[in-house]
Amino acid sequence: PGWKWLHTPGHTPGHVSLFHERRRLMVAGDAFITVKQESALAVLLQEKEIHGPPAYFTTDWQAAQRSVKMLAGLKPAIAVTGHGHFMQGTELTDQLEQLAGNFEHMAVPKQGRYV
Repeated sequence: PGWKWLHTPGHTPGHVSLFHERRRLMVAGDAFITVKQESALAVLLQEKEIHGPPAYFTTDWQAAQRSVKMLAGLKPAIAVTGHGHFMQGTELTDQLEQLAGNFEHMAVPKQGRYV
């Protein structure tokens, strides 16, 4: 009880995230992630850092940006993502707000198959 599903397209057309409002808990899937998935070293070290959806398979960058802005607006206290470790507190909210405000610069690749 208390969970809501949110349509968060971008990474895939039917992507959804889950949010528990009372607990401020978010399951973001791949709408945003907490490790730079395109870097083998980052994946190996698993340092927590908010990134946009995996660049190697995000089909709609404009929808992905809208989804990140919507999720950031919910101000989650804890987020679990499809790649990387969970994040919480001001580390999460500050980095998620930064991603939402600078999505094109921080998340959208300059080149590649899905640009």
